[in-house]
Amino acid sequence: MTATAQPGTQRDYHSTGPELGIRDRYTSADFARLENEKLWPRVWQVACRIEEVQNPGDFCEYQIGDQSILIVRTEAGEIKALHNVCQHRGMRLKDGRGSTREIRCRSHSWCWNLDGSLKEVIDPQDFDQNAISPQALRLPECKVEVWAGFVFINMDQNAAPLHEFLGPVRERVEHYGIHKMVCTRLRSAVVDCNWKLGHEAFIETYHAVGTHPQALRYLDDTGMIYEQHGDHGMHRIKPGNVGRPSARLGDDVGDRKDILLALTADLAEFDYYNEADVEMANALLDTAMALPEDVSMGTFFADVRRQQAKAEGIDLSGFDDSELLAGELWNIFPNFTIPCNAGNALILRFTPNGLNHEQCIIDIYYMKLFADGAERPPMEFEFYEDWRDTKAWGTVAMQDFTNLPFWQRGVHSRGFRGPLWGRPDGNVSNLHRALSEYLAK
Repeated sequence: MTATAQPGTQRDYHSTGPELGIRDRYTSADFARLENEKLWPRVWQVACRIEEVQNPGDFCEYQIGDQSILIVRTEAGEIKALHNVCQHRGMRLKDGRGSTREIRCRSHSWCWNLDGSLKEVIDPQDFDQNAISPQALRLPECKVEVWAGFVFINMDQNAAPLHEFLGPVRERVEHYGIHKMVCTRLRSAVVDCNWKLGHEAFIETYHAVGTHPQALRYLDDTGMIYEQHGDHGMHRIKPGNVGRPSARLGDDVGDRKDILLALTADLAEFDYYNEADVEMANALLDTAMALPEDVSMGTFFADVRRQQAKAEGIDLSGFDDSELLAGELWNIFPNFTIPCNAGNALILRFTPNGLNHEQCIIDIYYMKLFADGAERPPMEFEFYEDWRDTKAWGTVAMQDFTNLPFWQRGVHSRGFRGPLWGRPDGNVSNLHRALSEYLAK
């Protein structure tokens, strides 16, 4: 593999043969143990949303591998990230989400304040006083920072600040107003694949021709843009290519009405657009059909989104058509993807399912921009042990989820020596380059 990617470059890396050793990263328990030792304890990663710890006493457990971190809002309003373990004999202190006035062990009732300071040791006279001093028994902390409404943690107290880790990602993502959006829903499910395979399925669009063939009716996938920025990556559809059939289809493109209906139905079902946007577009179908032939359905629908947002008290006039239809898709190393979209967005996280390296949990955060003063709904939570237990994902996500178990089984094959990466796989190869560097530290 090649050297470190330079910021803002396209990592135009072409495998000259199978990338040997990569397949084991998806299938090897030893490799998963190496990640648990050298990746997850040293990298910035998303633990939760601020909506999950909105009020003093609110807590949320974040699990990664065999580690459990407790995110808690203190009485002073500060967010803490505490190792979720009793300092007496190792009992896990809290699980799931909730609200509490203190952090008390369920076994011997030792207790800590919300900021991790010691509150009570039962029968302290029976212990060495230095060993149970408040200084000795604080709950160990992780570094914690908030960006774009997401709570990031790093178990390495010597890690560089989050803004250095993110680099240009911050400014580019904030342009879309993601930091102003509210998370209305977190939908999560277990999928039978390694977390990296899950993530890789969402950091390139080369797979659209095989996985999402219906999207070619409204998306020209032949002009994709790929960039790498340090450990992170970005890809996007070439401006003007949403609302236009793929060049792969030739003359078999249907009429303009078909294009608009396919665009709005498919991506609204994926929650990429608001239902109100689609309803307005459908109500204006006759207007759309009367537009000059050189006006694309993408341009029409972008205008619809501006009008609908204005009706809700939201100003999207500063965004161009491409930013309203399908903006930049950022993948933040190691396991976080932000498909940027003005007005609303859905954001994905991929984590191992505990110590099972052949399963991952895929979390989708559904984001929406609200007008100033508008009522914000409470965040809702859904979790499925089997993603097939609901169809609420929409066609696009379900097509990806359907593929992933076949991919996991495929990389076990003795007939597969390793991936062959080309230009469209630049973000994938860059992810593995960054992973190699972490594991070598």
